[in-house]
Amino acid sequence: MSTSFPPPQARGIDYSLPTCGETKCSGHGTCVVLPGGSADLVCNCALGYQGESCDDTVNGALSLPLTLSVLAVIIGVVIVAFILAKMRQKQKKRNRMLAAKRQYNIVV
Repeated sequence: MSTSFPPPQARGIDYSLPTCGETKCSGHGTCVVLPGGSADLVCNCALGYQGESCDDTVNGALSLPLTLSVLAVIIGVVIVAFILAKMRQKQKKRNRMLAAKRQYNIVV
């Protein structure tokens, strides 16, 4: 009678567990040990992130001013295009009136 045992599990690191960087640093950094032998881990944030747990983006403060400035440029372009269209319309009307005065039959 032979009994079968499950194969022995390899000892070591279980890579399926979340890392410290994924849990403590919000996935935007790595955990490092402070110099001096402390057991505390701190986050070394990736480029573009900051804060104790790498939650804050560096350019987060720029998003509103950038959006407003792009919107202002678009509105400015629309206003300039409208003004140019009105000026062209007035110029065409003036040309028609001059042609009528001079008895020319010009179609614009």
